[in-house]
Amino acid sequence: MKNSYEQSLSDSTTDLDNSSSFFQERFSSEAGISRKGNHGWLSLALVAVLMIIFVILAILTGVLFGHYATMVDELTVIKYNVSYSKSDTSDLWKAVDNIMGDMSKIKTKVDTTSQSCSSCPPGWKLIRNVCYYFKFSLETWEKSREKCAALNGVLLIINDQYEMNALLPTIGKGRYWIGLKRSSEDTDVWVWADETPLKFSAWNEGEPNNDHDEEHCAEILGGVEAWNDRNCKHRIGYICKGVWTC
Repeated sequence: MKNSYEQSLSDSTTDLDNSSSFFQERFSSEAGISRKGNHGWLSLALVAVLMIIFVILAILTGVLFGHYATMVDELTVIKYNVSYSKSDTSDLWKAVDNIMGDMSKIKTKVDTTSQSCSSCPPGWKLIRNVCYYFKFSLETWEKSREKCAALNGVLLIINDQYEMNALLPTIGKGRYWIGLKRSSEDTDVWVWADETPLKFSAWNEGEPNNDHDEEHCAEILGGVEAWNDRNCKHRIGYICKGVWTC
């Protein structure tokens, strides 16, 4: 039988063992709670970081799509402007070609009608870069046409009022045959000596009247500065016009 001392010691040891077991269980329980608490915070932190990353990615994606849409719009505008510019350039070159063509036609007409002479053969007179031959001897219209052809010219063809005005000072008060005659097919139609149709005319008032149905040729009257129809067999002066290139 144990004495009281041993019994006390035994109880103390039992109490210590029980206390030790109690503290171990308490420690283990608190440690478990601590570990669980740490895992919870880590999970929350990870979720927060992932949410932040997701938001950042969403913002970046939105910005990129915004820039992409802007770039597409700008490229569309640039493409349209380039196409429009090409169209404008094409129209401009067409306009330039048309202008050049018109200028070429004008130059050809000027070269043909005025020959751009700077001097004339002896006996010819230079007026506005064209050579004219004024003959005061009296000839019929047909003879006058033949004389001009023999001089490598043509019985006067007047293209416009400017040319006529340039000739009037030399014509003075005289009267001369010009290369205008009624058509053999239609007496109401007038044609020039080179067979070109009449476009410009400067008939005197009441003319041409074809008096006695005998006036089929045209003369220029210096006194009234106008044209008159006359019998082709009458004999008056004539004017030739140079047709060569000087």
